[in-house]
Amino acid sequence: MFMANTIQEKTCAIYTRKSSDEGLDRDFNTLDAQREACEAYILSQKSEGWRASEAQYNDGGYSGGNLNRPGIKQLIEDIRDGKVQTIVVYKIDRLTRSLSDFSKLVDVFDEYDVTFVSVTQNFNTTTSMGRLTLNVLLSFAQFEREVTGERIRDKVAASKKKGMWVTGIPPIGFYCENSQLKTDKSEIDFVLMVFERYLKLGSVHALKLELDAKNIRAPIRTSKKGKIYGGKLFTSKRLYSILNNPAYIGKIKHKDEVYDGLHDPVVSLDTWERVQKNLENNAPKRKTDNNRKPLISLLKGRLFDINGVPYSPSFSTKRNVRHCYYVSQNLLQYRDHPEDLIGRIPSAEIERVVEMEIRNHITNCWPSTSDPQQHKLLQCLLDTSGNLLIQQLVEKVTIDYDEIEIKLNLKGMKMPNTKQSQKNIFEGSGFKDTIVFPYTVIRKVAGAISITSPEKRFSLDDMRDEEVKRLIQGIDWRDQHFAGATISEICKKEGYSSSYVSKTIFKSFETLKRLST
Repeated sequence: MFMANTIQEKTCAIYTRKSSDEGLDRDFNTLDAQREACEAYILSQKSEGWRASEAQYNDGGYSGGNLNRPGIKQLIEDIRDGKVQTIVVYKIDRLTRSLSDFSKLVDVFDEYDVTFVSVTQNFNTTTSMGRLTLNVLLSFAQFEREVTGERIRDKVAASKKKGMWVTGIPPIGFYCENSQLKTDKSEIDFVLMVFERYLKLGSVHALKLELDAKNIRAPIRTSKKGKIYGGKLFTSKRLYSILNNPAYIGKIKHKDEVYDGLHDPVVSLDTWERVQKNLENNAPKRKTDNNRKPLISLLKGRLFDINGVPYSPSFSTKRNVRHCYYVSQNLLQYRDHPEDLIGRIPSAEIERVVEMEIRNHITNCWPSTSDPQQHKLLQCLLDTSGNLLIQQLVEKVTIDYDEIEIKLNLKGMKMPNTKQSQKNIFEGSGFKDTIVFPYTVIRKVAGAISITSPEKRFSLDDMRDEEVKRLIQGIDWRDQHFAGATISEICKKEGYSSSYVSKTIFKSFETLKRLST
């Protein structure tokens, strides 16, 4: 008696792909042709238990150079869910054109015991010879893709050298016709206005603020595929791209080269050169290695104003000297900032004040603690460097109109090199975790800001040596001027400019007034 062999049914997933989306809107396109050929092959294997899956795995308009495709991602997911036993494609390069990606796919196929079939290429992935055949075919597919890419890049470079516009969205003020830029009369007036207003205002930032105030937005356009874009406010980066684009003087740029274009210029060469010179002069310059040193900000992410707006580290460079600040995000993002609330704080000044108040707090708490371990910890903290003290203890610093609040992280107060290093020994001791103290802002002679107690009067001790020197100069020159000497005579005698002498005399009046109050 003979028993019939049971044929195991295999679900076959058909995968189709086309690199471009051209022609996919037709009733019968290349994806349909690929699927039809694969269905016919599966039908020929019906005796082996093959049946086509109803799920569609199609990637129209996706390159085979990577696996970032919705169809292939869904296919891999269904393989892992056990829904697919065989993959059928028209040609192997429809699945992928990359050897590395194919290696990843083969690992997935082997892990879930999935076979792979190409309708037009006869091989079997379960044998070493079949894998060798696949690798050879894929090597040629990858080679073809790379050669095609090089050919396209060479064609683009050659076309741009002839002044043609062959890739990308045309700049504002132009549209593309037969690979040549044409002037769009509905937009060109805006481009001319941007160049004119930039020269008048002198900065891209001022230009952006003016356009925002007038609610001037980018023109709305429709791509060849029907996608609508534009209509948003201009960013500074977008304005820079307009002012830097040589297309407006009849040129075509390709990488670092600029060629004569087939289109007519819309901006005069004189205007263009003035704009480029202004952009170059306004560009930030790094003159010394000092400017490239990393910015160390101890209170970064911990400094806020009373409204919860953070202060961010920033710096400026004057005479090759870096001056570091914490600047309110209100100012950085051009929002309204409370008039009486300090918005720009020198980093060294606020860090010095925070360190000083923490040390005063620790010293004041000394008599209230009787535990020897606590005394040991307090002494250890007092011996700690200012940078480490702030980094370990400060959780948050809040700037109010007339007082500063420091929130301490008591868990950071841990005994070093002892068994209690992971235990907060101040728990339950009444040690306060908040320091609040009043402050006032003093603007010194040279414009620097000093944060001090409201009770403290401004004195010569608050002035730097160079500030005291300039005060003495101002008093001396003021007396000479009152005695009958002209500013020009003082300048000639002392060897300074008239602007410096005049400002120094004026500053001496201000400083003496503040010292007397």
